[in-house]
Amino acid sequence: MMLPGFGFGRKRRADKKGVLRWLCYFFILLFFYMLMSGGFFPRWQPIFIIPFAIAVSMFEREFGSALFGAFCGLMIDTACGNLFGMSSVWLMPCALAASLLIMHLIRLNFINHLWMVTGTCLIMAFMEYFFNHLIWDKPNSDIILLMYIIPSYLSAILFSPAVYFLVRVVSVKFRDKENGQLPEIGDSDNDD
Repeated sequence: MMLPGFGFGRKRRADKKGVLRWLCYFFILLFFYMLMSGGFFPRWQPIFIIPFAIAVSMFEREFGSALFGAFCGLMIDTACGNLFGMSSVWLMPCALAASLLIMHLIRLNFINHLWMVTGTCLIMAFMEYFFNHLIWDKPNSDIILLMYIIPSYLSAILFSPAVYFLVRVVSVKFRDKENGQLPEIGDSDNDD
């Protein structure tokens, strides 16, 4: 028989840590957004938000991952001057896929993060080039591809190790730990 309120303190602390974890994610996202939209890079903008969205998706559950991926896509659109919502169409399913793959098929590690970021960047770069330049037969679209699109997405891939380890630190710090290990994402909290 369980005493009333016995597990309440643990659940409340877990909720508080979850809110703090998502606040940290939000402030990191704002920092990356400021880097992208601040004009620090004269020719092209490194898209730091893509590896961040994939890393957060790997450490969180599927619903939060999909919403966060959609929100990150909107932030990319406002920072890069794209059509509002275009990046969300591609980033949301990639973030959801990353979360589901980690939950059911593959392990949570840096190598899997790197190939998921690479795949997401390939999809998003192709879609940006196709829908913004190639389909409209814009002049010098090959120069835009080589001088702006490829360096932007390549920088996201190269920047992904630092982002993965930053998200890992935040996730481990603001999560309840059992036996000193990061809890599995698919586990449920049963107090019976």
